[in-house]
Amino acid sequence: MHFIVKMTRNKNIKRLLVTLIFLCVCIGVCEIFAAFKSLSLARCVTDGNRYKCHLADVMKMKETERLNYDGQRIDSDGIEQKAFTSKSSNVCLFDTSVDYSNATHIHKCVDLKIQNLVSTPICVYHPSVDVYVSKYIISQGSWEGVLILEVVKILQDNPRLSFLDLGCNVGIYTLAVAKFGRKVTALDANRKNLEMVATSLVKGNLTENVRLIWNALSDKEETVRFKHRIGNIGALQMVSGMAPINDSRGEESSKAIVLDDLVPLLRKQSLIIKMDIEAFELKAMSGGKKFFNEIDVKFLLMEWVYHRHTDDGARIIQFMIEREFIPVIPLQRLVPLQVVNRKTWPDDIMWIKSSKQVS
Repeated sequence: MHFIVKMTRNKNIKRLLVTLIFLCVCIGVCEIFAAFKSLSLARCVTDGNRYKCHLADVMKMKETERLNYDGQRIDSDGIEQKAFTSKSSNVCLFDTSVDYSNATHIHKCVDLKIQNLVSTPICVYHPSVDVYVSKYIISQGSWEGVLILEVVKILQDNPRLSFLDLGCNVGIYTLAVAKFGRKVTALDANRKNLEMVATSLVKGNLTENVRLIWNALSDKEETVRFKHRIGNIGALQMVSGMAPINDSRGEESSKAIVLDDLVPLLRKQSLIIKMDIEAFELKAMSGGKKFFNEIDVKFLLMEWVYHRHTDDGARIIQFMIEREFIPVIPLQRLVPLQVVNRKTWPDDIMWIKSSKQVS
């Protein structure tokens, strides 16, 4: 009888050991699968003089993305899963650790001087190729300073807001907000602009506050071509529906993503957004239905000059009002703009989430 009990006990122990080994194997396979899945997020780096996106170093990315943008450490498994399961393999993080200061298109770096804000270096183009933004920054020290101050005031009144700069150009909003001490995610389709911003961030010791993304925005993932305006490189427009070209340096085209692709990077954040993507605003919004549902967008500052008399303008209004945003003049946020007068709205407008108007 004792022998039978002993045999039974040994069999149970063996079954338990087999079960434990099986579970360990399953967990190991899941970890490997998760690691491969996390490779869906790409990062931009240099390869000599050729620029391309390649798969990110998973372990390094996990370490650098472990803190959320509120500066609070959160569950590591949760942030890793959210940060690396983007549907798009085209989201391209621009590498700010590379030295771009010798790029030929960087004309000079000057002090960004905005009233009541601490100055910081900003790198600009030669005035002959950027007759508006760069020329004005060189001569006056700023561009759209009044609007930047309004953005900073909103951030000051709302300590938990982060800043999303869609179409950052040479980075005047991004640099001002980063210098103010807030976290910024800045996106631009033009690689040259991002080299400018990256160099400015290094010179101002602000790289820890800013994440740069090298992509265009559209209503679908595609390659977009650039349409130049002589003397106004900041007004570079995108043309969709064009056949991809052999453009390894990214001089004449960019990979477009949809706004929804940014959800994993910005989840659980409250945002103020500046959107200046040269008449592609409707396309960006159309690709951002999930974004506006899942991300807590409080304010959206955008150019209206291209949309006053277009069908796109009417559709932008419909999109934003359906999501309970109210249009206002940026410097008069307590006075709503009347939709019937949209053709006379100012060049720049702001959308405020109606359930959370903040003065």
